[in-house]
Amino acid sequence: MQGNRVFKYFALVLFSGALLNGCATKALKMHVTRPAEINLKNYNKIAIGDIVGEDGKVSNHSRDIADKITSALFESKKFEVLDRQNIDTLLKEHNLNASGLVNEKTAAELGEFIGAAVLVFGRIQTDSYDEEITKGTQWTDKKGNSHQTITREGQYKLTVHLTVVDMKTAKFLAVKDMPAVNKTSTSADKETPEKIDSDILYTKCLNKITVDFMRMVATYTVEVTALFIKDAKLPELDQALTQFSIDEWDKGIELLESATKKNGLEPLIKAKALYNLGLAQTYTGRNDEAIENLKQAITLDPKNSKYSNALVTAKKEKEIADKLKQQ
Repeated sequence: MQGNRVFKYFALVLFSGALLNGCATKALKMHVTRPAEINLKNYNKIAIGDIVGEDGKVSNHSRDIADKITSALFESKKFEVLDRQNIDTLLKEHNLNASGLVNEKTAAELGEFIGAAVLVFGRIQTDSYDEEITKGTQWTDKKGNSHQTITREGQYKLTVHLTVVDMKTAKFLAVKDMPAVNKTSTSADKETPEKIDSDILYTKCLNKITVDFMRMVATYTVEVTALFIKDAKLPELDQALTQFSIDEWDKGIELLESATKKNGLEPLIKAKALYNLGLAQTYTGRNDEAIENLKQAITLDPKNSKYSNALVTAKKEKEIADKLKQQ
């Protein structure tokens, strides 16, 4: 595998046999790395301040959020994490006031001896569970039995306003509302449906907010699908896809590079090889090469919208790769 790649990836064949201009296609699903929303490259510590409830006080649910965020940061192993207990200990050691909330006002005091670090704190803006019971239209089956579907629908809403502050400069690095909504329903015939466990919905909301927070402060992976072309006239296309499917991307790319240099290739066939090559390079960190090969494919087959769409994607991926390098 080539070193120093921007993207981490693996391939899994999703489907094949779809037609594109008379040629079969094969989709590959890959995991690629995405940059965090804010660049914390120069910070090695994250302090978790207070997340308060709607009334401005620390509540059980605000503690849940702080604990969940803290655990996710620990598990990422990308930062040294200071939880509230660590912070209180530091405040006492340095004879600072440990009785109040840990927020942007506390950041300046802590920043004096913690060093390059950010403080995360916030407020719950929405924390509610609502239920509604509805009755459907009555109907009669073939045996003359009457029926009526009664549905209970429950919905949990949780929104947290989170702030990330530089502890030395007190500069706000990020301010963001993180909403989560989760709902489910139960139903029964002519009787009240079983109760909904609102705690399960609350936990799902909590998990979503945690994921959203981690994407704000640390790199993460997403799943993308790329549609490659197969053509019996050029066996290297299928051979390369076989290599991609077993995570041998370098070998697959070498096959495609050789294919594009074959003498006597029909322009439209060569365009397919260039397209596959450019698409593979797009998701393996070879962005400049990908853009050039896709441009050549468009020159050979300018009416093929798939090639032009792939070029747009390659340029976007190059921007993402540049942002990742900064982080």
